[in-house]
Amino acid sequence: MAGGEQIAMRIAIFTGSLATGGAERQFALLAGQLVKRGHEVLFLTMESRFDNPDYLKLLGDADHHVLQESRWPGPLRLIQLLGMWRSVRRELFQFNADVVYSSLEWPNWLAARAVSGMRNRPFCVGGIRNSSEIMSWKRRLPITLLAKRGHLDGLIANSRAGLDESHRSGVKANHEQVICNGIDSIRFRPDDLERARMRSELKVPTDSLLLGHVGRISPMKDHETLLRGFAQVLKSMPESHLVCVGDGPTARIDELKSLATKLGIDSRIQWLGHESRISSLYSALDVLVMSSRDGEGFPNVVCEAMACETPCVVTDVGEARNIVGEAGRTVSVGNPDELALGVIQVNREKELGAMARRRIEDHFSVENMVSRTEAMLQDLITSSG
Repeated sequence: MAGGEQIAMRIAIFTGSLATGGAERQFALLAGQLVKRGHEVLFLTMESRFDNPDYLKLLGDADHHVLQESRWPGPLRLIQLLGMWRSVRRELFQFNADVVYSSLEWPNWLAARAVSGMRNRPFCVGGIRNSSEIMSWKRRLPITLLAKRGHLDGLIANSRAGLDESHRSGVKANHEQVICNGIDSIRFRPDDLERARMRSELKVPTDSLLLGHVGRISPMKDHETLLRGFAQVLKSMPESHLVCVGDGPTARIDELKSLATKLGIDSRIQWLGHESRISSLYSALDVLVMSSRDGEGFPNVVCEAMACETPCVVTDVGEARNIVGEAGRTVSVGNPDELALGVIQVNREKELGAMARRRIEDHFSVENMVSRTEAMLQDLITSSG
């Protein structure tokens, strides 16, 4: 883009839904901010089930269209998905999009299929959010279709690991960038009053170490290593507590509760399920632990906790090491002893909380994410004009 000249773009952003999730919030935030910068934005979602009202507010003046109001049952659902590209094409044509930026597996393939053969074809940019997460065949299918028969003009990944995994799957583009997620440091900030209130509600004494894990109850999150690591922490700091935030299958939660009982630590753990007051919870924690073994691209929860001046101990997956830097600890996957040692060390270094927030403000701001995305989309359009 010569001389940094800014142009107003007609941008279609396409994702699965606005249900609660890190990718969904990032794309809603991006859409609203791009409108504020003078661009016209069409926000497309495949469905509207379970839309998060807070995410809808983030869209601001972006025009939100839903492609389907109902899901076809059983095996017919796959037929519905495979044919949805026609609806995407119609929306892009009516909007006269300059570029479509999609996110996640099905939207990426549907967008690429939709623009193929269009007159005045918009540029197509795919968004990569995960790294090595194990997927069902239905989630893997659109990746295979995109690799074999699709074409993307650009790729934006929120982690280097995610981009590498995309290449291994055969999905590449001539224009590629890693653009990390943007964290709202106004929404996520330390709050001493909320810290005291939340710890009182959790019945955790002021001087006790409180660890937290935030994420769905899924095998990829490796709660087993978390629990075994916490058992080691209790040997050194017997007054410690652990809260686990996130929903999951009842059978899986029961397995983990059974393991906690066998380890003799069940009385020190609270399973909170979904928690809407997440920024208050981050403030209440002394250390956030991310024990994932795979599947993490850019773990938002780590950044959010750091913005609240809560230092983190993370496993070496996705972009976690780069996020934490020197403001926390990165440990090996599946190693409870390393995890426990990291927690103990981080808890001793009280200056890490302030360091963590500064790191988020300096490297992972919303402004940076929006500016870099805007620049890539503009460069793609103007360099081919």
